[in-house]
Amino acid sequence: MIKRILVPVDGSEHSLKAIDFAAIFEKQSDATVHLLHVAKIEGITKALIDYMRSEGVKENPYAVYLQIAEERVLVPAEDEANRKGIKHIEKTCLQGDPAEEIINFAKEYEFDLIILGSRGLGSVKSLMMGSVSTKVCHATDRTCVIVGKSLLDDKKILAVDDELDVLETLEELLPMCEVVTASTFEEAKKLIETKKFDLAIFDIVGVNGYELLKIAKEKKITSVILTAQPMKPGEVVKAYEKGASYCIPLERMAQIASFLTDTLKAMDKGRNTWRLWYKRLGPYFEEALGYE
Repeated sequence: MIKRILVPVDGSEHSLKAIDFAAIFEKQSDATVHLLHVAKIEGITKALIDYMRSEGVKENPYAVYLQIAEERVLVPAEDEANRKGIKHIEKTCLQGDPAEEIINFAKEYEFDLIILGSRGLGSVKSLMMGSVSTKVCHATDRTCVIVGKSLLDDKKILAVDDELDVLETLEELLPMCEVVTASTFEEAKKLIETKKFDLAIFDIVGVNGYELLKIAKEKKITSVILTAQPMKPGEVVKAYEKGASYCIPLERMAQIASFLTDTLKAMDKGRNTWRLWYKRLGPYFEEALGYE
C-alpha cells in the first residue's frame, strides 16, 4: 500500500497537476504527500550576492536563496495541496541537480511513489522537467508516475508591464507558452492590433491597462489583470466591467499558470471565469479588506 508520496515541484502548471494527481492517491490510501523543490545552484548569481552585500545582508546567500525559493514555490504548492484536500503534507527545499536530489531523497526517505510533472520551468523553453522526469524514472528504484499535458501548452500570450523584472519572471513561469512581452502602452497596442494572441496579461497603472483591456476585448483576446495595487472592490469591479477574465495580485504571480488554466477551463465549458477567481482568491481578497 502507498503510504509516502514524493511530489517534486517547481512552480509550473505541470507540477501543480502532479499535486492534483497525488490528491487522488492520498484519498485512497491516506498517504503522506511530501513536496520537494530543488533549487538549481546557478540561480544564485553574482548580481544577487552583490545586491545582498550592498544591502548589508549578513546571512549566507545560499540560505537566503533557498528561503526565497521556498516562499515562491513550496508555499504556493502547499496551498494547492491544501485546496485539493490533502491532509498529510510535508515539504523540503534543497539545492543541487534536480534529478540527482530527487532520486537520492526518494531513496533515503523510502518513498513508495514519485509523481512528477512532464514539463517544468527553465530559461530555455524546453522539456526541462521532462528531462528531469526521464532521468528520475530511469535511475530510481521507486515507482514513478509522470503527469502529462497542460491546457497552456503552446499558447501565445502577450504580457505587458512597465517593470522588466515582472516580464522576465512571467517568461520563466510560463515556459510551456510563447510569451511576447511589451513594456509600454504603445508597443502593446501595436502588438494587439497586428498579432494574434490566445491570452493577454496586463498591468494596470504603468501601461494604461484598462485601455488595453478595451482594445483586447475588441480583438476577442482573453485578458487578465496582474496588479501590484491593493485589490479594492472598486478596482476588481472595474477590471470585470472593462473585460478582464481574472484579477491577479502581483504577490500571487507564482501561481499565474494555475490562474490562466482556470480561465481557459471556464471558457471551454462556457462558465464565468470570476466564479473560479473567487474560489481561488476570495479568501485572499477578504483578508486584504480586513473581513473576518
